[in-house]
Amino acid sequence: MNKKIAYAVGMFLTMGGIAYADNVIYIDQIGSSANININQDGSGNRVGSSGTDSASSGASTTLDIDQVGSSNELDYKIYGDTINVTSNIAGNSSDVDIDIGTTGGSNGGSDDVSVTINASTNSNTIDVNVGSVTAVDTNDVDIDIDITGGTTNSVTVTENSTASSVTDKITDIDINGGSNTVTASKSGSSQHDTTLNITGSSNTMSVTQSGAEASTVDVTTNGSSSSITITVSD
Repeated sequence: MNKKIAYAVGMFLTMGGIAYADNVIYIDQIGSSANININQDGSGNRVGSSGTDSASSGASTTLDIDQVGSSNELDYKIYGDTINVTSNIAGNSSDVDIDIGTTGGSNGGSDDVSVTINASTNSNTIDVNVGSVTAVDTNDVDIDIDITGGTTNSVTVTENSTASSVTDKITDIDINGGSNTVTASKSGSSQHDTTLNITGSSNTMSVTQSGAEASTVDVTTNGSSSSITITVSD
Protein backbone atom coordinates (compact mmCIF):
# COMPACT_ATOMS: atom_id res chain seq x y z
CA MET A 1 0.00 0.00 0.00
CA ASN A 2 1.30 3.42 -0.88
CA LYS A 3 2.63 5.18 2.23
CA LYS A 4 0.99 8.49 1.37
CA ILE A 5 -2.36 6.78 1.04
CA ALA A 6 -1.87 4.87 4.29
CA TYR A 7 -1.57 8.13 6.23
CA ALA A 8 -5.08 9.08 5.07
CA VAL A 9 -6.59 6.17 6.97
CA GLY A 10 -7.76 6.89 10.49
CA MET A 11 -7.03 10.60 10.20
CA PHE A 12 -9.25 13.67 10.10
CA LEU A 13 -8.83 15.36 6.72
CA THR A 14 -9.92 18.98 6.38
CA MET A 15 -10.26 21.18 3.32
CA GLY A 16 -11.59 24.53 4.52
CA GLY A 17 -12.28 28.01 3.17
CA ILE A 18 -12.67 29.44 -0.29
CA ALA A 19 -8.97 29.16 -0.95
CA TYR A 20 -9.33 25.37 -0.89
CA ALA A 21 -12.09 25.14 -3.47
CA ASP A 22 -11.66 22.57 -6.22
CA ASN A 23 -9.63 20.25 -4.01
CA VAL A 24 -9.57 16.52 -4.75
CA ILE A 25 -9.10 13.80 -2.13
CA TYR A 26 -8.40 10.30 -3.42
CA ILE A 27 -8.23 7.28 -1.07
CA ASP A 28 -7.28 3.71 -1.98
CA GLN A 29 -7.30 1.82 1.32
CA ILE A 30 -6.82 -1.90 1.96
CA GLY A 31 -7.10 -3.50 5.40
CA SER A 32 -9.56 -3.93 8.24
CA SER A 33 -10.80 -1.48 10.91
CA ALA A 34 -10.36 1.69 8.86
CA ASN A 35 -11.77 4.91 10.34
CA ILE A 36 -11.86 7.67 7.73
CA ASN A 37 -13.10 11.22 8.46
CA ILE A 38 -13.14 13.93 5.80
CA ASN A 39 -14.23 17.58 6.02
CA GLN A 40 -14.45 19.71 2.86
CA ASP A 41 -15.53 23.36 3.02
CA GLY A 42 -15.96 25.25 -0.26
CA SER A 43 -17.40 24.70 -3.72
CA GLY A 44 -16.33 22.25 -6.40
CA ASN A 45 -14.48 19.87 -4.06
CA ARG A 46 -14.33 16.13 -4.69
CA VAL A 47 -13.67 12.85 -2.90
CA GLY A 48 -12.85 10.54 -5.79
CA SER A 49 -14.49 11.17 -9.15
CA SER A 50 -16.94 9.46 -11.47
CA GLY A 51 -13.99 8.07 -13.44
CA THR A 52 -11.76 7.14 -10.48
CA ASP A 53 -13.68 6.33 -7.30
CA SER A 54 -12.02 6.34 -3.92
CA ALA A 55 -12.08 2.81 -2.50
CA SER A 56 -11.82 0.87 0.76
CA SER A 57 -11.43 -2.90 0.94
CA GLY A 58 -11.56 -4.75 4.23
CA ALA A 59 -13.82 -5.49 7.18
CA SER A 60 -15.07 -2.87 9.66
CA THR A 61 -14.88 0.33 7.62
CA THR A 62 -16.23 3.58 9.10
CA LEU A 63 -16.50 6.50 6.69
CA ASP A 64 -17.70 9.97 7.78
CA ILE A 65 -17.68 12.74 5.15
CA ASP A 66 -18.93 16.32 5.59
CA GLN A 67 -19.12 18.53 2.48
CA VAL A 68 -20.12 22.17 2.95
CA GLY A 69 -20.62 24.26 -0.18
CA SER A 70 -22.09 23.88 -3.65
CA SER A 71 -21.23 21.49 -6.50
CA ASN A 72 -19.22 19.05 -4.38
CA GLU A 73 -18.82 15.40 -5.38
CA LEU A 74 -18.40 12.12 -3.50
CA ASP A 75 -17.60 8.89 -5.37
CA TYR A 76 -16.69 5.97 -3.11
CA LYS A 77 -16.62 2.17 -3.43
CA ILE A 78 -16.42 -0.07 -0.35
CA TYR A 79 -15.88 -3.85 -0.19
CA GLY A 80 -16.07 -5.97 2.96
CA ASP A 81 -18.24 -6.66 5.99
CA THR A 82 -19.39 -4.31 8.77
CA ILE A 83 -19.61 -0.98 6.94
CA ASN A 84 -20.80 2.31 8.42
CA VAL A 85 -21.06 5.31 6.07
CA THR A 86 -22.24 8.83 6.93
CA SER A 87 -22.46 11.64 4.37
CA ASN A 88 -23.56 15.15 5.38
CA ILE A 89 -24.30 17.65 2.59
CA ALA A 90 -24.75 21.40 3.14
CA GLY A 91 -24.81 23.01 -0.28
CA ASN A 92 -26.66 22.96 -3.60
CA SER A 93 -25.96 20.82 -6.67
CA SER A 94 -23.76 18.22 -5.01
CA ASP A 95 -23.39 14.62 -6.25
CA VAL A 96 -23.06 11.65 -3.86
CA ASP A 97 -22.40 8.19 -5.30
CA ILE A 98 -21.79 5.35 -2.81
CA ASP A 99 -21.23 1.79 -4.06
CA ILE A 100 -21.02 -1.03 -1.50
CA GLY A 101 -20.33 -4.72 -1.90
CA THR A 102 -20.30 -4.90 -5.67
CA THR A 103 -18.00 -7.22 -7.57
CA GLY A 104 -14.49 -6.71 -6.26
CA GLY A 105 -12.66 -10.00 -6.59
CA SER A 106 -12.79 -11.86 -3.29
CA ASN A 107 -14.65 -8.94 -1.68
CA GLY A 108 -17.84 -9.35 -3.68
CA GLY A 109 -20.26 -9.30 -0.75
CA SER A 110 -20.88 -7.21 2.34
CA ASP A 111 -22.70 -8.06 5.56
CA ASP A 112 -23.95 -5.56 8.17
CA VAL A 113 -24.14 -2.32 6.18
CA SER A 114 -25.33 1.07 7.47
CA VAL A 115 -25.59 4.18 5.26
CA THR A 116 -26.80 7.57 6.56
CA ILE A 117 -27.10 10.61 4.29
CA ASN A 118 -28.27 14.04 5.48
CA ALA A 119 -28.91 17.00 3.15
CA SER A 120 -30.57 20.37 3.67
CA THR A 121 -30.27 21.94 0.24
CA ASN A 122 -31.45 21.82 -3.37
CA SER A 123 -30.67 20.06 -6.65
CA ASN A 124 -28.48 17.33 -5.17
CA THR A 125 -28.07 13.86 -6.70
CA ILE A 126 -27.78 10.94 -4.27
CA ASP A 127 -27.12 7.41 -5.54
CA VAL A 128 -26.61 4.45 -3.17
CA ASN A 129 -25.95 1.00 -4.60
CA VAL A 130 -25.54 -2.05 -2.34
CA GLY A 131 -24.70 -5.41 -3.86
CA SER A 132 -25.01 -6.66 -7.41
CA VAL A 133 -26.68 -9.59 -9.10
CA THR A 134 -23.37 -11.45 -9.02
CA ALA A 135 -22.49 -10.60 -5.40
CA VAL A 136 -22.97 -13.12 -2.62
CA ASP A 137 -24.14 -12.64 0.97
CA THR A 138 -24.93 -8.94 0.83
CA ASN A 139 -27.02 -8.94 3.98
CA ASP A 140 -28.41 -6.80 6.81
CA VAL A 141 -28.55 -3.40 5.11
CA ASP A 142 -29.91 -0.21 6.71
CA ILE A 143 -30.11 2.95 4.57
CA ASP A 144 -31.39 6.25 5.99
CA ILE A 145 -31.67 9.36 3.79
CA ASP A 146 -32.97 12.63 5.24
CA ILE A 147 -33.46 15.77 3.11
CA THR A 148 -34.85 18.83 4.91
CA GLY A 149 -36.21 21.83 3.03
CA GLY A 150 -34.75 20.73 -0.29
CA THR A 151 -36.23 20.90 -3.80
CA THR A 152 -35.37 19.20 -7.11
CA ASN A 153 -33.22 16.56 -5.42
CA SER A 154 -32.80 13.11 -6.99
CA VAL A 155 -32.46 10.05 -4.73
CA THR A 156 -31.79 6.54 -6.09
CA VAL A 157 -31.35 3.45 -3.91
CA THR A 158 -30.53 0.09 -5.51
CA GLU A 159 -30.06 -3.17 -3.58
CA ASN A 160 -29.32 -6.57 -5.07
CA SER A 161 -28.18 -9.83 -3.54
CA THR A 162 -28.09 -13.57 -4.12
CA ALA A 163 -28.10 -14.28 -0.38
CA SER A 164 -29.89 -17.54 0.37
CA SER A 165 -30.89 -16.74 3.96
CA VAL A 166 -33.64 -14.40 5.15
CA THR A 167 -31.97 -11.09 5.96
CA ASP A 168 -33.22 -7.57 6.53
CA LYS A 169 -32.77 -4.77 3.99
CA ILE A 170 -34.32 -1.59 5.33
CA THR A 171 -34.53 1.74 3.52
CA ASP A 172 -36.00 4.86 5.15
CA ILE A 173 -36.19 8.07 3.07
CA ASP A 174 -37.55 11.31 4.58
CA ILE A 175 -37.91 14.42 2.40
CA ASN A 176 -39.40 17.82 3.19
CA GLY A 177 -39.58 19.83 -0.03
CA GLY A 178 -41.05 19.87 -3.53
CA SER A 179 -40.23 18.52 -6.98
CA ASN A 180 -37.97 15.76 -5.68
CA THR A 181 -37.53 12.35 -7.35
CA VAL A 182 -37.12 9.12 -5.36
CA THR A 183 -36.41 5.71 -6.92
CA ALA A 184 -35.93 2.60 -4.74
CA SER A 185 -35.24 -0.77 -6.38
CA LYS A 186 -34.61 -3.99 -4.45
CA SER A 187 -34.14 -7.56 -5.62
CA GLY A 188 -32.84 -10.87 -4.29
CA SER A 189 -33.75 -13.32 -1.54
CA SER A 190 -34.10 -11.01 1.43
CA GLN A 191 -36.68 -9.24 3.54
CA HIS A 192 -37.10 -5.93 1.69
CA ASP A 193 -38.62 -3.01 3.63
CA THR A 194 -38.97 0.51 2.22
CA THR A 195 -40.44 3.50 4.06
CA LEU A 196 -41.00 6.88 2.41
CA ASN A 197 -42.10 9.99 4.32
CA ILE A 198 -42.49 12.78 1.80
CA THR A 199 -43.83 16.29 2.55
CA GLY A 200 -44.20 18.76 -0.31
CA SER A 201 -45.79 19.07 -3.72
CA SER A 202 -44.91 17.67 -7.16
CA ASN A 203 -42.70 14.85 -5.87
CA THR A 204 -42.22 11.64 -7.88
CA MET A 205 -41.76 8.32 -6.06
CA SER A 206 -41.13 4.83 -7.44
CA VAL A 207 -40.57 1.64 -5.39
CA THR A 208 -39.84 -1.75 -6.99
CA GLN A 209 -39.20 -4.85 -4.87
CA SER A 210 -38.80 -8.49 -5.88
CA GLY A 211 -37.48 -11.63 -4.25
CA ALA A 212 -38.45 -14.88 -2.56
CA GLU A 213 -39.07 -13.36 0.88
CA ALA A 214 -41.80 -11.02 2.13
CA SER A 215 -41.70 -7.33 1.22
CA THR A 216 -43.23 -4.26 2.81
CA VAL A 217 -43.64 -0.76 1.40
CA ASP A 218 -44.88 2.08 3.60
CA VAL A 219 -45.46 5.46 1.93
CA THR A 220 -46.71 8.61 3.68
CA THR A 221 -47.15 11.79 1.65
CA ASN A 222 -48.38 15.28 2.46
CA GLY A 223 -48.65 17.59 -0.55
CA SER A 224 -50.34 18.05 -3.89
CA SER A 225 -49.59 16.83 -7.43
CA SER A 226 -47.25 13.98 -6.45
CA SER A 227 -46.83 10.69 -8.34
CA ILE A 228 -46.39 7.30 -6.63
CA THR A 229 -45.61 3.97 -8.36
CA ILE A 230 -45.21 0.75 -6.32
CA THR A 231 -44.36 -2.65 -7.84
CA VAL A 232 -43.87 -5.73 -5.65
CA SER A 233 -43.34 -9.26 -6.99
CA ASP A 234 -41.96 -12.66 -5.91
